[in-house]
Amino acid sequence: AVTRCIKVPLTQFEFDATVSFCYNVGPSALEHSTFCRRMNAGQNKAQCFKEEFPKWVNGSNGPLPGLVRRREAEVELATS
Repeated sequence: AVTRCIKVPLTQFEFDATVSFCYNVGPSALEHSTFCRRMNAGQNKAQCFKEEFPKWVNGSNGPLPGLVRRREAEVELATS
């Protein structure tokens, strides 16, 4: 799903972080996300990870600590 959605070259770390994200939110969510749109538009990749991934932390009652930690780890992996 990641290679189908993201058309720009990714480092192994960026790819791994995006796979983790996709596994958690689903391929359809990745495909229709602002993250995907921005990446494919050629915007700064690190900035896309840092600005878009943290938006995906909410459960039915607001931010979930586990998702906050997961997104932080994915951003760290992608931008290290």
